[in-house]
Amino acid sequence: MKITRKKNRETTTLSFEGDLTIYNVTESKAEIFADHERLTDKIALDLHNVSEIDTAGVQLLLFTKVFFAKLHKTVFITKSNEIVDAVLTKLDLSSQFSLES
Repeated sequence: MKITRKKNRETTTLSFEGDLTIYNVTESKAEIFADHERLTDKIALDLHNVSEIDTAGVQLLLFTKVFFAKLHKTVFITKSNEIVDAVLTKLDLSSQFSLES
């Protein structure tokens, strides 16, 4: 899993590429939260290049949302794909992440 950051005035976009699974969730968590205090108040998750996601990946996304909510930051999905959408829908979690563009 590769996570890149792109920051503009209002939003930090975290772009995920590869598998977001139990096999790399620890490394992904470290990348997401590295220098987390420097992220903007709006955090966009670009998931359109996620090739596989399992429940560990979903837990990381939920943890990310809760963690940043405690810091008064908003987390939302800016781009997704069929793989991510299918898992979030199957787990009835689609409503947890607003999809914004």
